[in-house]
Amino acid sequence: AGAAVRGFGLDASETERVVDVMAVAFTSSALDIEKWQTSMTKVAPIAAGANVSIESTAAIMGKLTDAGIEASIAGTSMRNIFLKMQDSSSDLGFSVNSSEDLERALLQLNSEALTNEEIMQLVDLRQVAAFATMVNGTDTIIGMTDALEDANGAAQDMADTMADTLQGDLITSQSAWEGFQLAIMNGSNNISKYLREGTQIWTFILNRWSDN
Repeated sequence: AGAAVRGFGLDASETERVVDVMAVAFTSSALDIEKWQTSMTKVAPIAAGANVSIESTAAIMGKLTDAGIEASIAGTSMRNIFLKMQDSSSDLGFSVNSSEDLERALLQLNSEALTNEEIMQLVDLRQVAAFATMVNGTDTIIGMTDALEDANGAAQDMADTMADTLQGDLITSQSAWEGFQLAIMNGSNNISKYLREGTQIWTFILNRWSDN
């Protein structure tokens, strides 16, 4: 979440939105926290500069990850593709300066059924695989973008669902026990006081026995 918040220039109040996007993206694709951080660190500042939303960026990341493209390569490819698509002299006929422009570009390119040779005229050779995956997966990317934009509260809903199980009850119980232990060991309550006094007396007795 931190990589996305910093990269997109979001303030702390947007963290919950990012977490919701992550929750849906992780359950809808092969993305995980490590892949997210690796890709997002590389592409977020460029996506933000192109006014491409975190939802659109995450949807493309998910599609590339599902296609088996390694996270670092996916992030670097997206960064370079976004930069290329912002070039007003590109063969697109317009520059991509928003999520809406990006969707328009993908729909246009998808309808043209481009060959690899034609794709190579739009992006560098190293980005051909990622760009082809993006173009061919346009419908999936748009659908996931819509789902991510509707992700408000998704992380909390998932947390509530996970908590409403025996495993969740055990985790809650363990947390309560750990809190009780901390209160006893580090607190200044009456129980801590009596236990400390008892322990100190027992220690004194043991030391006297040892001396004798």
